[in-house]
Amino acid sequence: MFEKIADKTEYKAAQRGFTVLELLMVLVVASVLMGIAVPSFQSWLPTLRLSNAARQVATDLQLARMRAISSNTDTTVAFSTGTGTYSFGGESRSLPQLFPGITISSASNPTFTARGTANAVTITLTNGSSQKLVCVKAVGRVNVRDASC
Repeated sequence: MFEKIADKTEYKAAQRGFTVLELLMVLVVASVLMGIAVPSFQSWLPTLRLSNAARQVATDLQLARMRAISSNTDTTVAFSTGTGTYSFGGESRSLPQLFPGITISSASNPTFTARGTANAVTITLTNGSSQKLVCVKAVGRVNVRDASC
């Protein structure tokens, strides 16, 4: 572990670790990789937000259905397309706040009955360039689609 220096009586510890040159080379390689990855990720971000928003709406619709069944009363999810919000029970969600750049439209509001059935409704979410559809079927099933329900 220690080696004796020829002319001196001092001992020096064996060298361990990285040199400054090695650390600089790692930083250069990491910078180049980040320069390539970040623009690609930023172009993918709106699509990711759209998918997450559609899943959030579908999950909340399924929650409203479960509440209708458990409380044995009808539950309506009210969409306000102008503000991009929707509410059910005592809860409300604002899509523009949660997912910037996402707009929502719905021809009518889905109402879930105590049996779990619903009126068939299609909710459309868009990010300007693409869209996702949240489909509520008459039997109460909720799913997310890229194309028609």
